[in-house]
Amino acid sequence: MIIRAFLAGVFLTGTFVLAQPPDSNTHFETSSVRPSQPTPGCFSMLPPGSTQFALTCAPLRNLIAIAYGTKYIEGGGQELDTSFDVRATTPGDKPWTQDSIRPMMRQLLAERFQLVAHQGKRDLSGYRLIVAKGGPKITPVSPDPALQGQKAGEPARNFVAPGRVQGRNVGADAIAKLLSIALQAPVTDSTGLTGIYNVDLKYAPDNNPDANLPSLFTAVEEQLGLKLQPDKVTVDTLVIDHLDAQPTPN
Repeated sequence: MIIRAFLAGVFLTGTFVLAQPPDSNTHFETSSVRPSQPTPGCFSMLPPGSTQFALTCAPLRNLIAIAYGTKYIEGGGQELDTSFDVRATTPGDKPWTQDSIRPMMRQLLAERFQLVAHQGKRDLSGYRLIVAKGGPKITPVSPDPALQGQKAGEPARNFVAPGRVQGRNVGADAIAKLLSIALQAPVTDSTGLTGIYNVDLKYAPDNNPDANLPSLFTAVEEQLGLKLQPDKVTVDTLVIDHLDAQPTPN
């Protein structure tokens, strides 16, 4: 659940941007990248809100996903499944956030793995999130600026866990992205809703069905007043032009 909670935050707030010219705010103060030997359950990471950034047993594809805010990666090879330990400190003793870490990760990948990539698009089988018959059942809330950051050690406010999806201070587009993580399939927002919402969705996970809980699709309709409609959707992808299998020495 830890990696799903973090990636939920990355994709909720992420903007698909290719690497920009480096400056002092997009470089880690210090950084170390070392190959790791993955074992079951070895993945770990420090939460946002600290000046220290650390990932253990993170596949290279996950590092790229964090850097670019997309899990749809084209190109590359088996090196994408190679795991690494990353240790870094942020510039100016500024605690990192899910927004601020992306440009630093992009520069790290460009410098250490010589990553060169460009933006693409692909049509995939997925879902459109639409308003169900009878109208939405979620009530708009007032935007809360206090929910935009996250202190070190604080539980994630937006996360996906088996049988549960939680979102705080999120729009319809962010709800679609949370459902995309839960379904492991692309979901695009076609609701037309413009409000900010709190979402608590509970359903029967596929690997542990509970007769007292509905399926995810039924839960979305019954609890949110929305509907997941199967469709072909266009998603932004990151197309890898060049990627070294191993990083340059620390």
